[in-house]
Amino acid sequence: MPIEDEKEAAELADEFAREMVASLDADMLSEAKAVGMATSVFAAQIETCRARFNERVSAEIAEKDLFGVAASRLLIEKE
Repeated sequence: MPIEDEKEAAELADEFAREMVASLDADMLSEAKAVGMATSVFAAQIETCRARFNERVSAEIAEKDLFGVAASRLLIEKE
């Protein structure tokens, strides 16, 4: 049964985003962040994780792009 609670979905989005970022090459991530291109450089990984997240949540929650927000936040924040 898909997750319909937005708070629960936001927590899952954050968990998935953290797992994704942890799996990325640290040097490449650091360089991409430095030039402000991390979301572009890792677009394929973002889309793979977004699809995995969307499979677990309702269509209404998926439309809110909670995963995209969580991933972008982690990929653009300075270390």
